[in-house]
Amino acid sequence: MRILALFLAATVLAASQVSSVYGQAEPASYASALSGMIQSPLCSSDNFASGDASGDLRGSFSLAFDCQDGAISGGTWLVLVTAGAPDGTTEILGTIRGQVLRGAFESDGDGARVIVRDVSLAITEGTGRYAGVAGGTGSLAATSDAEGAPQFVGTLGLSF
Repeated sequence: MRILALFLAATVLAASQVSSVYGQAEPASYASALSGMIQSPLCSSDNFASGDASGDLRGSFSLAFDCQDGAISGGTWLVLVTAGAPDGTTEILGTIRGQVLRGAFESDGDGARVIVRDVSLAITEGTGRYAGVAGGTGSLAATSDAEGAPQFVGTLGLSF
């Protein structure tokens, strides 16, 4: 009788551990290349850069930074994810948006070229196909050059 009770207790304990292992899905990682135009100065709450996103999350993006004490201290970002429809039109799948948490930047001597690095992002909301996304993290690295073509080139990594 004692062995049966121990066996049942061990079975219940093992089952509870298995369900907790499979109960939470690991976040998926997505990588996109960004290419676009500069809309306003780097340290502006307005739309700093916008353009096209390619890779895992295709569509368009917009990005704005706030700066303080020579570093990126906040801002906002958005990716509008699209796909080609069978009839040749573009279908909006949804958006993923969030906040810029912090980052660094450095400019060359005349300030025309700016390197943005170590930018940490937080995902705050998703819509459409991404409506279930309420959180996640991300990173951004980019170069902007007012005289370049394109003016803004970067890599975006998101995990949700």
